[in-house]
Amino acid sequence: MLRIHFTAADLGSLRLAAGADPLWESLLSQHALTGGHAPAALGSWRRRAIARLTPEMRELLSLAPPTGYSPDFLTPTRGLHDIDDALDAGLGEVLATPVEHLRADLRRVPARHCPRERAERLADGDRTAVAALASAMRAYFEAALAAHWELISGQVAGARARAARFLVDGGVDRLLATLHPTIRWDAPTLHVAYPADRDIHLAGRGLVLLPSYFCRGTPVTLRAADRPPVLVYPIDHDPDWDAERMPPPDGELVALLGNTRAAVLRAAQLHPHGCTTTELARRVRIALSSASEHATTLRRAGLLRTRPYGRHMLHVVTPLGRALLTGRPR
Repeated sequence: MLRIHFTAADLGSLRLAAGADPLWESLLSQHALTGGHAPAALGSWRRRAIARLTPEMRELLSLAPPTGYSPDFLTPTRGLHDIDDALDAGLGEVLATPVEHLRADLRRVPARHCPRERAERLADGDRTAVAALASAMRAYFEAALAAHWELISGQVAGARARAARFLVDGGVDRLLATLHPTIRWDAPTLHVAYPADRDIHLAGRGLVLLPSYFCRGTPVTLRAADRPPVLVYPIDHDPDWDAERMPPPDGELVALLGNTRAAVLRAAQLHPHGCTTTELARRVRIALSSASEHATTLRRAGLLRTRPYGRHMLHVVTPLGRALLTGRPR
């Protein structure tokens, strides 16, 4: 069990990460590649990713065993929303990792996972070795995750939006009580199912909550007590991420609105309390800009109502839109 102890200041500093974190998703996806129990839904992705691995990427995997410790410096958390900024900032922090952090983290990695000579070069802060590692991390992201990033970030954005709604509607207590089935909030302590028995005293530093696509089973956190506290937790998502599509809309609705716009309206209907533009894009498998354009058209036609919700826009089907979908008068 992991116990995270809050003070009043920590509750006031609690925040949701702005979006999916590319380095956390990279690390946790590597666990799915090297572990023997990857979900069936990841089967086709796993086969393609393994086929694209280079020798440099395979060396990177040696630092990310599917069970046990992975070095904390591989996942600096910045909480940036833009993918290019987040990836560049994260890799910049990896390059700038203080030598004492490199040494402390690498001491925890068993020699069977990381060849001792390579570990020693990294632990000594060898700039060539650290730069090669950062280069392999970028190459892995581009090879394994870049093509899927819109879907990954869309699912994380949906989970984040739901968490934000709980926070607004019920405060911090409701947010922490509804994060994940493996997490229990008993104020002022968050109890998390965890492979080791551990206590984290936030002591005024606050906590970043990071929903993650590739986090599976139980939440994850950093091992080092002197790093910014973060809790990475699994999200609910559709089981088949390679085949998620909306069913074709009815012929009459398509004739009136067009195929894509009808699919967007039906996707919005699945979220009676509102869904984000990213969720619409993910459901219909279209670009975010296209989803935004179609939502705007549907709003102008009186079929959707849109309102801001933090960084996102929430779209709700209007009574007129529901009548059009169901074929029943308002």
